Amino acid sequence: MEKEPVEVTIIKGGPIHVKGHFAFKDSAGKVETRDQELYLCRCGGSSNKPFCDGTHRKTGIKE
Repeated sequence: MEKEPVEVTIIKGGPIHVKGHFAFKDSAGKVETRDQELYLCRCGGSSNKPFCDGTHRKTGIKE
């Protein structure tokens, strides 16, 4: 079965949306292969970095 290509979308006023089959490497060097989607924080205020927790709704993001 062929995997979907990775699609990365910058959501205006929000996070970065990553969807498809990809390897995600965290700051400790741990690599996870995923076949799904995730949202990455752009505002810097998430308490679950690097993932978005919706904090941008309160703090805003300068485009």
